[in-house]
Amino acid sequence: MQDEKDQGKEVKEQEEKKKSPLIKIIVIVLLLAVLAGGGIAGYFLIIAPKMKSSGSSSHPAPAAAHEQGEGGAQSGGFIKPLDPFVVNLTDGQGTRYLKAVVQLEMESELLNGEIDNKMPQIRDEIIMLLSSKSFDDLSSTPGKRALKRGMVDSVNKHLSTGKVVNVFFSDFVIQ
Repeated sequence: MQDEKDQGKEVKEQEEKKKSPLIKIIVIVLLLAVLAGGGIAGYFLIIAPKMKSSGSSSHPAPAAAHEQGEGGAQSGGFIKPLDPFVVNLTDGQGTRYLKAVVQLEMESELLNGEIDNKMPQIRDEIIMLLSSKSFDDLSSTPGKRALKRGMVDSVNKHLSTGKVVNVFFSDFVIQ
């Protein structure tokens, strides 16, 4: 009888020894998964936004970093952010709104002061242009490109010391 109890204890001890490494492995794998998930979440929540905000500053680009504009001429790379625009679109289907955040690329940083002085006229031109468009006009990429060209032309007619070479949308929402 005693032998059966001893054999029973030995079998239980062997089973516990078999389970113990399996449980340890499972715990280690889960711990590694949690740490990896935390690292990935930390990257996207903390590091990525800092990199994005430092990469999209409105400081002028260095002279060596100038890029070719749409017309093939060298563009200045000096960016002037504008306040957001919210306008009604001309749609027969009902009321649609457009929210657009626009940055103007200037050929020279010297143009910044003139744009500041003529901001009411520039904003008025852009608002009139945006509100004259319909959803169909703005829902395609060629429509957005045509809008950009129209904005450049509208702004440049108010400037005398230089010109805007490009327009960038950092936010473009139609509702």
